Amino acid sequence: MLSKGLLFLVCFSLLSYAQSQTAFPLKISADKRHLTDQKNVPFLYVSDSGWRLFTGLTEAEAKEYLLKRKSQGFNTVHVMLTAFPGDKNRQGQEPFADNDFLKTNEAYFRHVDRIVALADSLNLLLAVAPLWYSCCNDGWGSNAQQFMRRNGKEKCYLFGQFVGNRYKKSNNIVWIIGGDNDPFEYLEEVRQLARGLKQASPQQLLTYHAASTHSSTDVWPANESWLDFSMVYSYFRGFPKAWNKVQPDVYEVSYAEHRKHPVRPFILGESTYEGEHDAMGSALQARKQAWWAVLSGACGHSYGSPFWKGDAQWRTYLDLPGANTLKHLNALFATFDWTTLVPDATGELLTKGNEKYATNDYATAALTRDRKLAVVYVPSARGLTVNTALLTGKLLIPTWYNPRTGERRNAGRYPVGYKMLFESPDANDWVLLLKVEDGGR
Repeated sequence: MLSKGLLFLVCFSLLSYAQSQTAFPLKISADKRHLTDQKNVPFLYVSDSGWRLFTGLTEAEAKEYLLKRKSQGFNTVHVMLTAFPGDKNRQGQEPFADNDFLKTNEAYFRHVDRIVALADSLNLLLAVAPLWYSCCNDGWGSNAQQFMRRNGKEKCYLFGQFVGNRYKKSNNIVWIIGGDNDPFEYLEEVRQLARGLKQASPQQLLTYHAASTHSSTDVWPANESWLDFSMVYSYFRGFPKAWNKVQPDVYEVSYAEHRKHPVRPFILGESTYEGEHDAMGSALQARKQAWWAVLSGACGHSYGSPFWKGDAQWRTYLDLPGANTLKHLNALFATFDWTTLVPDATGELLTKGNEKYATNDYATAALTRDRKLAVVYVPSARGLTVNTALLTGKLLIPTWYNPRTGERRNAGRYPVGYKMLFESPDANDWVLLLKVEDGGR
C-alpha cells in the first residue's frame, strides 16, 4: 500500500503530466500568427522528417523511434501516408491495388491506424502527406507515370474523403498536401484531394509542401479556403544540390512570409538535412535554420536527417548531434511568451554585427511586443551592436545562451538607452538574451 507521501507524489506527477499534454486537435490562434491547442496553449511546432515511418518501420520499431524523438524534444513527425508508388510496408503491403486511389488496401491502412494511435498515446502530432507529389519524378505527381492524371479529379476528391473520414477522430493529425513540388498541371487534382479531405474532416488543419524556394502561399491564391497554415522551404544561398538553383536563406523566405496578407501561421517545413550533402548537412546548419525560422516569424520548424529514407540503418541517424541540441531551443522558448516575438527584419535592434544579408552566416533577432526581451542568434564569432533604446525599462540584464548545451553565461548589468557592443563568447554559435527590468542597479 502506498504511503500518503508517495501517493501525493504519484498524483502530483500525473496531474503535472496531464497539464503538460497538448490538447489536440490544433487550431489557429486569434491573431493568426501561430498554432494553439484546444486550451489555447501555444504550440511550438518542432518536427522530425520521418517521411517513410509507415513503410520503413514495423510497429515495434515505430514505437522505439517515436519514444526517442519525444525524449529529444520533438512534438511532431512529418510522414507520407502512401509513400512513393511501388513502396510497400514491412509486411509487403501497398496502399493501393493497381495504383488506383479507390482500390485501397485495408491491411495497409490498419497498419497506419495503429501507428497513428501509438503517436496519439505519446501526445505526438503527425503531419501526414496523403499523396506525395515529389520533386523528382518518383511520386504520385510524377510526369512519367501521371498517376494523378490517370486517377483524375474525382478519384482524388474521393480519396481525400476516404482519408478524412478514416482519420477524422484522430485529433493528433494535420495534413500536408503536395510534397516537394508546386501543383503545376495537376493543380485541380491536388485541389480536389484537399477539398475532399477538408470537407470530411474540417477540424483538422491543412498546409501545402511546395517546391524549395516557395511557400504554400506562393503557389496557392489567398482565398484558397482549405489552406489553414503555410510552410516555407529553402536551403541557403550557394547550396548546389537543389533543382531550383538560387536558394534564398531560411530567414529571407521567413521574413517574406511574415509580411504577407492575409496573415497565416507558418512553419519552416523543410531545409538542409543533417547528415546529408557532406559538410553542408552539419549540426550547425540544422541549428541555424531552426533559430533563423523562429526568430523570423515562424511558429515552428522541421528537422531532417537520413532517417527519412526508412532504411535498415535508421537507428544510426537518431543521435546525430544537431538533433540532440534542438531541445535547447525548446527549453528557452518555454521560459517566456514566444508568441509575442516580432522579427527585427529591418535591423533597428541589431544595428551592426549581423553580417551580410543573404548569406549563410547572418544573425537574426526578434523583440517581444512589450519590448522587455530581445533574442539574437549568431551563427559564428562576432561583435554585435544593439540599440537598447528600443527596449522598455531601466535595467538591461544580458545573458549568453549556448544553443548546443543550454548553458547560460551572465554578461553584466547596464542601464538601457544606449547602443552597446557585445562580443560572442567563442567561435561557435550563440544566443544573446537581452532582458529588461524596471528597477535600477
